[in-house]
Amino acid sequence: MKKVFVFCIGGTGIRVMKSIMMLLAGGMKTNGYVVVPIILDPHLDLQEKKNLHSLIESYKTVYNRSVNNGSTKMNASEGFFASEVITLDELNNQHNDTKQISGSEEKFGSYIHKSNLGVGNINNYLIETMFSTRNLNNPLSVGFKGNPNVGTVVLGDMIENADWFNGFKIHCEKDDRIFIISSIFGGTGASGFPLLEKKIRGASDQPAVKNALMGAITVLPYYGLKDPATTGSDIDSANFYTKTKAALAYYQNTIKSDYLYYIGEKTLRQTYENDEKKQEDTANFIELVAASALFDFLGRDKPERQQFLSRAINDDVEALNLQSMGKGYTDIVKTIADYMLLRELVNILPKEKWFPLKKNRHFDIKFYNDVAYNDLCNFTETFYQWYNELATNKRAFAPLHYESHKDMSGWIEGYELDAKDDSYYLLQMIKESNADTQKHNNTFRYFLDFAYKAINNYTQKILK
Repeated sequence: MKKVFVFCIGGTGIRVMKSIMMLLAGGMKTNGYVVVPIILDPHLDLQEKKNLHSLIESYKTVYNRSVNNGSTKMNASEGFFASEVITLDELNNQHNDTKQISGSEEKFGSYIHKSNLGVGNINNYLIETMFSTRNLNNPLSVGFKGNPNVGTVVLGDMIENADWFNGFKIHCEKDDRIFIISSIFGGTGASGFPLLEKKIRGASDQPAVKNALMGAITVLPYYGLKDPATTGSDIDSANFYTKTKAALAYYQNTIKSDYLYYIGEKTLRQTYENDEKKQEDTANFIELVAASALFDFLGRDKPERQQFLSRAINDDVEALNLQSMGKGYTDIVKTIADYMLLRELVNILPKEKWFPLKKNRHFDIKFYNDVAYNDLCNFTETFYQWYNELATNKRAFAPLHYESHKDMSGWIEGYELDAKDDSYYLLQMIKESNADTQKHNNTFRYFLDFAYKAINNYTQKILK
């Protein structure tokens, strides 16, 4: 199997990976690549990181159930949950220690053994020049607080000779790819990206790693934080652009990724709470666009020279629909619309007493009470919440009118779908069942296949 190792660095890396998982669930294609997410963030207790790990496991559960046919494994579906996701610990058959960081309970000053230096030691003066007193007194367990100079030191240790990094190098084979997600205006991402790339390109003893086709998405400032004077935070978003300019100047001469994607937000930026411990930021359109870069990268060949890419929107408006975004976003809109329509079917079908597939394909009470279906329901509600956050954030990604159950023809703004209500999708599921000639015992897989084909029958027109 060919793999793409997706390194998710810092808070932005975590949030972009969440959007990637949602697009995978909706059926966006990876060109045959198995996705291997590797999450790098020093926060030990960050709920957002824990939630991402749970989301990945939830996706894997649904995927594995869709391909399991007793003692044999079926090919992946053509629609929902069509791409395999494997964690690094599964490849290594060991604990994924990227959830931890060496010395994470220490203060940074203790971590670099500053106390071992004499007062008059020249290295002590050097440390005090490079790092502020606050830097030295900050515990590593809450991250680097927007200080890439701290992040470079700690992440260097986190990567060098780490079991997880050695495991990655062992399992990265010819034709595998590497993709790195990071922000440029924080501490973890801004320091982690160039450091990680350097370690990968410097793996001279591992040609498959050193020469792997590499892409990266660098996220420029896209949100603001409340005034640190009122929150007590060490992070001041007023410095984001200054940090970005400095980092871009450095990246210009050092970054060697084959494809480098840039994305950011200048005119409509949401202001979040300045809470370093929680970082409870809602899903953002910029994270969704950043997620789409992975899928673009997986469809490209090795370039003759380094390529720089970005995306734009047609109209600078507060709430985006397909027209104001532009035709380049039709695949994203369709993917999300498809899954939101799946949610309708997931909620409707258990209540349908006379649905013919209840008998013919065993879509009965036993099936709807099964663990697999409940796992699908749980993932679906997470997806629903995620889209709601996108649709109400600043800038809003709101191309769907999904609350109008009586007029489903207008679910995608700007497009008239032929399916007037849910009965059209139910009837199409019956037609797809009648046309299906596969013989297997996986009722769950039948459900996903018929549902996707029924939905795609009506939504594929937006791609034309």
